[in-house]
Amino acid sequence: MRLTHCLSIATLSLALLGAGRANAQTDEEKAAARSLATQGADALRDKRYADAVDLLTRAEAVIHAPPHLLLTARAQVGLGRLVAARESYLKVVREELPAGAPSAFKRAQQEAKDELAALEPRIASLRIAVTGPGAGDMSKVTVKLDDQPVTSALVGVHRPIDPGKHVVSANATGRDPVKQEVTLGDGEKKDVSLELKEGPLVEGPSAGAGPTTNPGVTPDAGKGSGALRIAGIAAMGVGGAGLVVGGVFTGLWASKSADADAAFNACTATACTAEQRAKVSDLDDQAASRGTIAIIGLAAGGAVAGAGLALFLVSNGNKAEGKPAGAMVVPFVTPNGAGLVGRF
Repeated sequence: MRLTHCLSIATLSLALLGAGRANAQTDEEKAAARSLATQGADALRDKRYADAVDLLTRAEAVIHAPPHLLLTARAQVGLGRLVAARESYLKVVREELPAGAPSAFKRAQQEAKDELAALEPRIASLRIAVTGPGAGDMSKVTVKLDDQPVTSALVGVHRPIDPGKHVVSANATGRDPVKQEVTLGDGEKKDVSLELKEGPLVEGPSAGAGPTTNPGVTPDAGKGSGALRIAGIAAMGVGGAGLVVGGVFTGLWASKSADADAAFNACTATACTAEQRAKVSDLDDQAASRGTIAIIGLAAGGAVAGAGLALFLVSNGNKAEGKPAGAMVVPFVTPNGAGLVGRF
């Protein structure tokens, strides 16, 4: 890697930008991109490859320049991400530069071609195959490479991959998951076969085993408690939202009330004009409407949140004691207040 002049490439490329998309950039954006590219080149020189990729990617997002992609590819090689580096090199190589393109652009393209040719033989290749019961319908099989899903189109064929250690897994509905590690060297080509086994993922109770529930507790009791728990959590969320709305409109009511007072005080020294009276009246109406919403939001939000908390506590009690879900809590809101009514 020719790092001795990578910094000058980045600086020169930005200084010479004067055509194409760069014309739409502001001076501030150009300066920012130049700074990011310089920092990225410094990070690459210091072998801080992850920082270099981040900084150079940001510079490229502001202003496109082939040297940005060239330096990004070099940083990706340093990280061992050869497949990603190959794509970065290809973007530089495949770009059609105009006849008047800066010399830094042309030099970056030539260096990308040379480095890509040296990189290609280092990229490894891996084919993932899935066999066994259930493998015939790949729509029901989830294949992952290093915890990242693999599209079914790439299963059963060789694909480029970075050298190093990788973990491949397959999981099908009703089957035990299969996992395998594979290590590839530079340019190495390997096959990995994942065989799905017979048998359910989770086995049920053995034949002749007695009931697993507590004596005197019906199987449906847990379901009722779970429903109450979910309803309680949902109600607390809705109630909390109501309290937030009430709080917001309380602030708006106070603000409009202050505006109305200010407008009224402005005309107390002399008789209020019709326009001033109309303004005060309008501000009073706005304050009243916001105050009404605030009261409703706070009252209803508090009631619903309280009901949710009660449901949540009841569900935990039922779950711990094995009681059937027979409790009911309902919030109410009236012009004179709000509260809860229910049975346990």
